[in-house]
Amino acid sequence: MPEVYGKSKIGKGTFLGHSVVIGHPGKHEKALLVENKLDEVKGTIIGDNCIIRDGTIIYSQTTLGDNVQTGHNALIREDTTIGNKSMVGTLTIIEDNCTIGERVSIQSAVYIPTNTVIEDDVFVGPRVCFTNDKYMGRGEVKLLGAHVEQGARIGANSTILPGVRIGKEALVGAGAVVTKDVEPYTMVAGIPARKVGMVPEEHRRK
Repeated sequence: MPEVYGKSKIGKGTFLGHSVVIGHPGKHEKALLVENKLDEVKGTIIGDNCIIRDGTIIYSQTTLGDNVQTGHNALIREDTTIGNKSMVGTLTIIEDNCTIGERVSIQSAVYIPTNTVIEDDVFVGPRVCFTNDKYMGRGEVKLLGAHVEQGARIGANSTILPGVRIGKEALVGAGAVVTKDVEPYTMVAGIPARKVGMVPEEHRRK
């Protein structure tokens, strides 16, 4: 059976699979977890007609819109929002303080760290790894998540470095390592990623 903590709200028609956890206390509510005051947890808000599949854990102070789906064993941390009709794939991890737009397709085993922004209609291929710490824990750490603009597509197994902005309708080829901003409607590929062309007009969203 699913576990629902605190003041979580589940919309009409939403399905919760076995072993789902909704409203798990986040880092701001650790004391409530330690003191077993789970009724006081702020909880998660989940919209109507969502499908949250087995093994998914969604932390407190997270909001999911209507018609959102997850695969199995996804993890969504606190202070994150996910827009209507978006999909979070199996084994995907979304850390805290992320913003995911509407109709975003996040495939399996994607890693999205703190402070990442993904706008509407973005496609993120399987095993894409976003990063947010330029110095990997050394020195004064400022977590700079990537910003992916509307309609961009990111191919499987790509790595996106901290603070990179991927422009509207841009396309990142599979396996690329994106170290610099990508201009709108631009195609990049390789290690490091370089411009290889422009997205054809017939492949652009209207």
